[in-house]
Amino acid sequence: MEEQFFGFVPLMIVFIGLAIGNYFIADRMGRNKVLWVILTLIPIVNFVFMYYLFYALIIYVLDKLNGLPTRERDEGTY
Repeated sequence: MEEQFFGFVPLMIVFIGLAIGNYFIADRMGRNKVLWVILTLIPIVNFVFMYYLFYALIIYVLDKLNGLPTRERDEGTY
């Protein structure tokens, strides 16, 4: 029993770090920060949630890039 606990500690340390990062990502994206932290810390759920987070972040960035105005390319610079 004790060996299982000590095997679980490194994973929790990693996911606590990810939860802190996800808090700030959720804040920038305008999502529920507390929910994202909780979903990151729940074992097994966090693996599925990280896939969702990855794709949600990519879609968010692409939407922001599509919203940028296009600019004319200068002839002299590349």
